[in-house]
Amino acid sequence: MSGLVLVGYLGIAVMLLLSVLGMPMAYAMCVVAFCGLSITLGPINAATQSMFVMWEQASNFSLMSIPLFIFMGSIAYHCGIVANLFVAFRRWIGFLPGGLAAAGVMAAGAFGAVTGSTAAASATMASTVIPELKKAGYDTGMSAGAIAASGGLAAIIPPSVFVIIYAVLTDQSAGQMFVAILGPGLLTTGLFSGYCVLRCLITPSMGPRQPHASWKERIECLPSAIPVIVTFGTVIGGIYCGLATPTEAAALGCVAVIIIAGCMRKLTPDLIIPAFKDGAKMSASIFFLFIGGWLMSRFLVTTGTTRHMVDVFVGFQMSRTTLLLMMFALFLILGCILESTSILVLTMPFMYPITQQYGVDAVWFGTFVTMMMVLAGISPPVGLNVFVVRSVCTDIPVTTIYKGAFPFIFIMCVSIFSICVWPDLVLGPVRSMMGQ
Repeated sequence: MSGLVLVGYLGIAVMLLLSVLGMPMAYAMCVVAFCGLSITLGPINAATQSMFVMWEQASNFSLMSIPLFIFMGSIAYHCGIVANLFVAFRRWIGFLPGGLAAAGVMAAGAFGAVTGSTAAASATMASTVIPELKKAGYDTGMSAGAIAASGGLAAIIPPSVFVIIYAVLTDQSAGQMFVAILGPGLLTTGLFSGYCVLRCLITPSMGPRQPHASWKERIECLPSAIPVIVTFGTVIGGIYCGLATPTEAAALGCVAVIIIAGCMRKLTPDLIIPAFKDGAKMSASIFFLFIGGWLMSRFLVTTGTTRHMVDVFVGFQMSRTTLLLMMFALFLILGCILESTSILVLTMPFMYPITQQYGVDAVWFGTFVTMMMVLAGISPPVGLNVFVVRSVCTDIPVTTIYKGAFPFIFIMCVSIFSICVWPDLVLGPVRSMMGQ
C-alpha cells in the first residue's frame, strides 16, 4: 500500500472523527478534502478544484429537481393536504384495532408522494397525527415509533430526494429509479400498517377501537385524496410515459400543487413565504453535502484510495450475497453514527464501482441503498427521523420513541430481504417501462 493511499484512509478516519465529535458532515468532508488535496496537489490546485466542484454542483440540471420537490412538499404541508389525508384514512380504517396508527402510516405514505424529504414528512406527521393518537388513548411508544418510521416512507415513495441523489452520484436514470422503488415503497407501507393493526389486535389497550364513521362521512372525505392523486399522476405519470424528465416533472408538480392551493383558497403570502424558506434551507444543506461529497471523492481518487478499495473487495472473490450482507452491515453501522444523506454522499463514490465489478444491477442497488437509508433514519443512536419526532413532541423521551420504532426496524429489514429474494419487485416495473 502506497503512502498516498494511507493518506486517503487517514482522511476518512479524521472525517468520521470530526463528525462524531459534532462537526456537521458537510463541513467535515470539505475541511478534510481541501486539506488532503492541498497535501497531494498543492494549495492552489486544491482551491481551483474546490471552486470548480462548487460551480459544477450548483449548476447541475439534475440536482435542480431537489429544491423543486422540497418546495412542492412544503406547499402541500402548509395548505393542509396532509391533515385532510389523515382524516380520510381515519374515517375508512379508524374502527380497526390500531386503525388510527395505520391511518397515520398510510397518510405518511401518501404524503411521500408529494414530498421527497423524510425529515419534512416526519415533522409533518408528528405534528398532525401524534396528538390525535394521544387523544384516542394509543400507546405513546408505538404511536411515536410508527410516525418516526413512516416518515421514512417519503424516501421510498417517489418522488424521493434520496433517489435523485443516488441517480446523480451514479449517473443513473432518476425516472427509472422512481418506477423501481414504488413497489418496495407500497410493500413497506402495507407491512407497517399491518403491524399496527396486528399489534393492537393482540394487545387492545395499545390502540383502542374508534367509532365507525358513516358511509356518508367516508364518501365526503374522498375529495381530499384528489390533490395527492393529481400531483403524483403529474410527476410519475409524466416520467413513466416519457413526457418529462424528473426535473421537468418536479417543475410540473410544483405548478400542480400551487394550482391546488389556489383552488383551496390558501395561496397567500403566509403559505408561499414559509414554503420558500423551508425549501431554501433544506436544499442548501443538501447541496453543501454534495459539494463536500464530491470534494472527498476527488481526494480519494487522487490518492488512489478508491481504486485500492475496489481492488481489495474484488480480490476477496466473494459471492453477491456475501457482498450485500457486508454492505448491509456497513450501512447499519454507519447509520449508528451518521445521518442518512451524509452516508449516501460519502459511500457511493467507492461502493458503486465495487457493486458493478460484481455485476449487481445499478437500479436494483439504488433501491437497496435507499431502503437502507430509511433503516438508518430510525436506527439508534443517530436516527434522524426519531430526533425530528422528538423535536416536535418534546414530552416524549427519545428512548420511548426508539423502543416503539424497534418493531419497524425489524419490518424494514424484512422489506429489504424481500427485494433480495424477489428482485422483480424492483426490476419488473422498470422492464415494463422500457418495453422489455
